[in-house]
Amino acid sequence: MLKADSLRETLTRANKWCRANPEAFTVFVEEGNIETTGETPSFMYRYTLVLFVMNFAGDIDDFTLPLMAWLWHNQPDLLLNPEKNRGIKFTTLINNDDTADILFEMPIRERVRVTLDENGIPRAEHLPEPKPRIVSDGDDWRGIFDAVTWEADAHE
Repeated sequence: MLKADSLRETLTRANKWCRANPEAFTVFVEEGNIETTGETPSFMYRYTLVLFVMNFAGDIDDFTLPLMAWLWHNQPDLLLNPEKNRGIKFTTLINNDDTADILFEMPIRERVRVTLDENGIPRAEHLPEPKPRIVSDGDDWRGIFDAVTWEADAHE
């Protein structure tokens, strides 16, 4: 599943704390299922994607903002549907006066098209999410999130 790696890469690129502390956060798939009609070999992964941050001394916004940007590009339906965005969950565990562990969970899907190559070997292609059609006055998600690096300090 490609979206877990994509989220980790996005956080590493966009968040200075993640770059300074790569061992202190992880992104993984917790549980899921495979959905198919059986009419074609193509299918969809549906799973819970987990972001676990350990011993973080900053503001939760330092993770929420790049996560929202990533969701806008990789799972926009979670942001555009009030029922679905309730599926973006977080839990915190206070370690001491300075640090906390943060666990984000979100329902993700990955569409996979299966085709045969020129040698007749099945190949899986993970498809991007369709881009939402939003009429905007210029104050949309793109204007807020594209090419942003958050200034989260590396707390030891």
